[in-house]
Amino acid sequence: MEVRKILIRILVGLGIAIIAGYSLHTFWGFLIGPRIELAGLESGYSTTTAFIVVAGRVTHTQVLSINDATTSTSLEGYFSESLLLAEGYNILEVKATDRYGRVTDKRIELTLIVPYHASSTLETATSSMHIASSTNEGATTTLLIN
Repeated sequence: MEVRKILIRILVGLGIAIIAGYSLHTFWGFLIGPRIELAGLESGYSTTTAFIVVAGRVTHTQVLSINDATTSTSLEGYFSESLLLAEGYNILEVKATDRYGRVTDKRIELTLIVPYHASSTLETATSSMHIASSTNEGATTTLLIN
């Protein structure tokens, strides 16, 4: 009889531990909310390349958006998206929403630096000019500048 009571108490304790563990596991996503981890991008980043790749991982996220455009994620939460930057100052906003409607976001400020192209000044320098003049004595002077 004693062994039977001990086995029942062990099984009841094990059942309670399983239920408590599962409840904590399920409730954990609610406790910590959505998370965003970006790979390789920091605020204040400057680049000379107009195309950038925004990549990273999200956890406890149902909807992910980059600059208000919904982006898909893998089953593990990884994402990768190519973006075209405008010349000068750009703001990149990544938002993650969980199934409870809570939102977290990361805002990154980027600068696209367009390199100076010397070809426009070369075109101006290679244009030609033709000046012609004549005097009262009938002499003509022609100046050709290339």
